[in-house]
Amino acid sequence: MKYIIIGASAAGLACAEQIRKEDKDGTITVFTKENYLPYSRPSISYYLKGAVKESGMYLRKNSFYKTNGIEIITGVEIESIDRQAKTVKAGRKKYSYDKLCICTGSKPFIPPMKNVSCKSNAMNFLDLESVKKIKTKADKNTRAVVIGAGLIGMKAAEGLSKICKSVDVVELAPRVLPSILDEKSAVSVKKYLETQGHIKFHLERTVAQAKSSSDRITSVILDSAEELACDLLILAVGVRPETALAEKAGLEVNRGIITDPGTMQTSDENIYSAGDCTVSEDMLDGSRRVIALWPNAVNQGIAAGSQMAGGSIRIDGSYSVNAIDFYGLRICTCGLINAKGGAYSDRIIRNGDSYKRLIFEGGRLVGYVLINSSENAGIYTSLIERRVDLQELTGDISAVPQPFIFDKTERDKRMKGAIDS
Repeated sequence: MKYIIIGASAAGLACAEQIRKEDKDGTITVFTKENYLPYSRPSISYYLKGAVKESGMYLRKNSFYKTNGIEIITGVEIESIDRQAKTVKAGRKKYSYDKLCICTGSKPFIPPMKNVSCKSNAMNFLDLESVKKIKTKADKNTRAVVIGAGLIGMKAAEGLSKICKSVDVVELAPRVLPSILDEKSAVSVKKYLETQGHIKFHLERTVAQAKSSSDRITSVILDSAEELACDLLILAVGVRPETALAEKAGLEVNRGIITDPGTMQTSDENIYSAGDCTVSEDMLDGSRRVIALWPNAVNQGIAAGSQMAGGSIRIDGSYSVNAIDFYGLRICTCGLINAKGGAYSDRIIRNGDSYKRLIFEGGRLVGYVLINSSENAGIYTSLIERRVDLQELTGDISAVPQPFIFDKTERDKRMKGAIDS
């Protein structure tokens, strides 16, 4: 059996490893257009600020791939898929497959801005190569502007604040980290980031245009007409699924690549897809959307690899979960944190610099936001994932440590499973 995987990040590597676990003899070839073996993308911000070396970012030792018979071909971009011939093409070369997995990930979303395109000091913050370039351009005299106060933008801002003279962050939304924080928690987080990171925020603003000298941006002008000096512009508004290859091959695509939510099989029975390029099914509200998170990509890659090799592992559903820190501030979020409507309620507990918000749908916990209050995070996640009816518990789930238990023997077993996981 010949297996080809396009993309060598979280989903691609997980897929390759699972195939090898279930098929000891098949040939596994992984293509990546990057010039690096699989590495931890979340580590690029730590690499930027000098907290980790490049050698510490790689997910496996070089010898692992040889030992497990996994061929990684770097610096090669797959240009097309011939579904009838069951081949992929890169340049003049064609490679045949029996089973194929598309793990092309995501690409930066660049909003329309006048005089920004192709400027040498306008960079994205998505991969190791881009961060290496940023490191060559940033120093103690650099005035950096980051467009986007989401997860990518804020990790870029944190790293740059350790290096640069100043960091301005421009965000269209009315709060920082809008995808993982509610309005109330975002206020205190913003104040903390301003104090600890000496970052200046420009919320509900966007960059309209840039001024430049030759091929370099010298300042940016916001839609409010405010002008910000700029030696380095980081484009971190967000990402979009990289679906061009799948669309060109005639696979079903709707914002992301459409797959069977359990098996990760696409509209072609011999092609699978996993990771940030793929539409997921949110197990909490049933919505179909892209959930671009590392754990989700790994789980999908495992399921795809198993199915490709004739195994039985499936995805039961996905949900959003994040654990991240900024200047020592620990933020954990999970589930439907921005759910709206009469079916949802929440409970907020503040204690000094800690913040806990629990979101409920009827008698079930469906989300949480924890800031410096992560003691019960694992159990809360298990309650969400297992869709536990909280009426079966005694005690207060908002208390620390975990005082709540099931009333009956069978419920005790279930809760023990939640705690152990």
